[in-house]
Amino acid sequence: MGLDAGTASALQDPSVRFLVLIVLLTGCPSTALDVVAPNSFAGDAGGGLAPGVPCSDDSECALAGATCCACPSFAVAANDPGLKSCGTVNCPAMDCPQNLRAACTRGTCQLACAAVACTTTCAAGYAADANGCLTCDCLLPAPDACVRDQDCVDVKADCCGCARGGADIAILASQAASYQASLGCPNSPQCPNQDVCVPDAVARCTQGACALEAPTPLPANACGRPDLPACAAGLVCVVNANSIADAQGVGVCTPP
Repeated sequence: MGLDAGTASALQDPSVRFLVLIVLLTGCPSTALDVVAPNSFAGDAGGGLAPGVPCSDDSECALAGATCCACPSFAVAANDPGLKSCGTVNCPAMDCPQNLRAACTRGTCQLACAAVACTTTCAAGYAADANGCLTCDCLLPAPDACVRDQDCVDVKADCCGCARGGADIAILASQAASYQASLGCPNSPQCPNQDVCVPDAVARCTQGACALEAPTPLPANACGRPDLPACAAGLVCVVNANSIADAQGVGVCTPP
């Protein structure tokens, strides 16, 4: 059946197309609603708020997935019509990450890491997932990865080093001697003899990699590794609650 000119023109309006989609899906079995994708949310159709929409508080944002029954992968406005349409869908049990939340960050709804209490203690700290959020799983460092700042040393990256106009790098202490030998430097290298070292930079281990960075002590209540104090009674070790602790793969002792 063909469409008259007025109807065809109306369907060119994205907001009208979205409303038609909702009406059609309402008459379908719940399994059909599972095909709702991000571009079915009002903002993506051009008629309302979209992922990254303006906000002023976390309560104005909500998690959403690529389909009604998919694990969260972006954030939308809590009142987004597309999100509400998924509320009537009966989804199977899902094993989705519990360390994500919708947050109002710099005025827009975005994914953020959610604080999670961990009961495990990990020799190398906690592992981060694909979203960059810490989990309660223990990090299993690769053979060439560091675990502590003490595993890393500051060495010359070339024959001059930053103290004489060259550069320095941070590498595993166990590799320092072989690396320096590999440079094959002469006894008296020709250097600019100008100190270009970054002030206060020290060799540190961050998420398994050595790097030259300004020293950043762990918070006094850091937890999660055997070398850190256990949390006092009434406190739990929580990850994704302190950026300094997160960068080193540990949590902080926090009231539950």
